[in-house]
Amino acid sequence: MTERLPCQTPGCAATILPTTALKTGGICMPCHQKKLALEEKAYILQNRKDVDRYAGKMDPVEILKMMHAPRKYNPLENDLPYHKSAQELYHQLTEAELEIMEIYAITLIDREDLDQAETILLSLVCFTNARIERGLEAFLQKGKYYPSILYKDAGSAIRDDLIHRVDNDSANRNHLLLALAWIGDEEVIRLFAKWRQNPPRWASELYVPPENYTLEAGWELDHDGRKRLLFHPESYQFIICGEGIGGAEPAQSAVMVLKTHDQVCPWCDGKLMVLFDYNLKDPLVGFMKLSGQQLRIAACMHCNCYGTVFMKVDLDGGYSWSEYNTVPDFLPETEPNEEFTLRALQLSERLMGTYEGAEWTLEAPTSQIGGHPAWIQDAEYPTCPCCSDTMMFIGQLDMEQVAASEGIYYTFLCEACLIAAVNYQQS
Repeated sequence: MTERLPCQTPGCAATILPTTALKTGGICMPCHQKKLALEEKAYILQNRKDVDRYAGKMDPVEILKMMHAPRKYNPLENDLPYHKSAQELYHQLTEAELEIMEIYAITLIDREDLDQAETILLSLVCFTNARIERGLEAFLQKGKYYPSILYKDAGSAIRDDLIHRVDNDSANRNHLLLALAWIGDEEVIRLFAKWRQNPPRWASELYVPPENYTLEAGWELDHDGRKRLLFHPESYQFIICGEGIGGAEPAQSAVMVLKTHDQVCPWCDGKLMVLFDYNLKDPLVGFMKLSGQQLRIAACMHCNCYGTVFMKVDLDGGYSWSEYNTVPDFLPETEPNEEFTLRALQLSERLMGTYEGAEWTLEAPTSQIGGHPAWIQDAEYPTCPCCSDTMMFIGQLDMEQVAASEGIYYTFLCEACLIAAVNYQQS
């Protein structure tokens, strides 16, 4: 039997065969692999160079094409970001440049590069509210109906094509109904109202009634079959104050974010957090048309991850735990001294597009008041437990932006009953 030798790494108790010792210099294979990994890391740190592929580039269209193009990872290159985000660049495009980007996306579709084309078309729709009829026609030829927000405000020709396909394409019916909901014109409203009154033959194949698909596009049918928006079109986004966790303290503004308060959660005994504190006298939040002084939307940031939490509110800053709350089926205990380390956020006074934060995959900041929510999963507008009406979305907090965490907290209000609600979703 061959005698095994001790590994020469200090502190390692492993033994190795003589043949292994000859290959590794007397150390065991795990220690050898660790040594190679450390040597590779040291080499990369010593030889890695900054690469500015945008140097000298001035054309925003060219820069956006470079941003969207997939890039092979090279550990010896530190790819420097452009000094503006894609969102900012899309804002400055002219009508002619928007058309160039749409045509470029169509070229990518023809090349079967659907992911890159999708990102460009999503950016056009969300960041600039552009109409992308030609891009949609190219997607239709590929039988692609998702993401459904791409079909927002599409024209009658595309609408009629989708209506025909709904009756004949059972495999894609879910996506077709969502695309129609995003078109949301008078014909679509009439069609969903008709389906609510007289469910079509294929309605039994769906998980929800056809008219429920409109929620994904932020509207519902009221009792009279008319369109009721479930969000405010006006939107303002939050920006980070200073750099890093615990940046500069934000100045007083129309809406303050993430303030601890004295009240505690009855379920976990943790302190409640005021997610949004609205100064209702500030003109910036006048679009909400609330007549009071102050609105605080509070939540338990632990328990809210497992179910909807309702609060009774008034318009003078008061809030209290609602008797309508029910303990979720699954509610794990909190960790001792569990706390969030948060970045400070400041509400921007720049009016944003209604749908700029509607697609979370675009990696744009999505903490906002007003606007369309960025659903990570299916649309989840709570029903007011008091009057049974669907509650109005009023703001969302993106944890990736404020705490380098994940998930989004969504806030809602029933103005008639003064009931607030908070939901949470994550990928």
